[in-house]
Amino acid sequence: MDGIKVLVFDVGGSVFDWQTATRAAVSALAEERGVEVDDEAFCFAWRRRMFEQLAEVRAGTRPWQNADSLHRAVLDELAEQYPALELSTEDRDSLNRAWHRMGVWEDFPDSLKRLRERYIVAILTVLSLSIVVDSSRHAGIDWDAYISCEMLGVYKPEAEAYQKAVRLLGAEPNESMMVAVHPPDLLAAQRAGLKAGYVKPKLLEMGSQGETSSFEVLAEDYRDLADKLGC
Repeated sequence: MDGIKVLVFDVGGSVFDWQTATRAAVSALAEERGVEVDDEAFCFAWRRRMFEQLAEVRAGTRPWQNADSLHRAVLDELAEQYPALELSTEDRDSLNRAWHRMGVWEDFPDSLKRLRERYIVAILTVLSLSIVVDSSRHAGIDWDAYISCEMLGVYKPEAEAYQKAVRLLGAEPNESMMVAVHPPDLLAAQRAGLKAGYVKPKLLEMGSQGETSSFEVLAEDYRDLADKLGC
């Protein structure tokens, strides 16, 4: 796309399949314990509560923490709600590592290579740097840069997070595009001056539905995104 130098990608749900990774970890532990647990409900509550706690961090009512710490704190709450799992401290620490071995959607690796031939392509995420580095290595993909909001001192969807990130990459907001499956993230990026590239989500989750008509690019999948961005 003319005038665009930088693409910054949301990754949790957009690129990385957090649902499969976390549900598999919970399911395996439940099987080991010989109990039945709704792993989908457990993991959706895990993610939802992490974002609720992140909102408290952004509001200044909770100390500054990264996503690893927030995910781990939520597990302490879930341990009380799911007593049958008998989650020890070691169990909780082990479960928390599931976020570090997320896979990617099957059409993404080849599309990423195509996009990097024309654009600077980076992660911009509320997840920790450790999570996205480990999961990228796990999935066998690489990026031009890895930017976690924990490095910026401000979390998305604050405008400053988007603006700081792209300027670190040598671009202005109007020379940059945020790519995600979550309309609220993209609307916040647009308010910060970036263009928005929407990719249809593979799985529905919190934040994956909403109005998309204002976005500059609407793609069915990552191959379609690469096509529409001239790669």
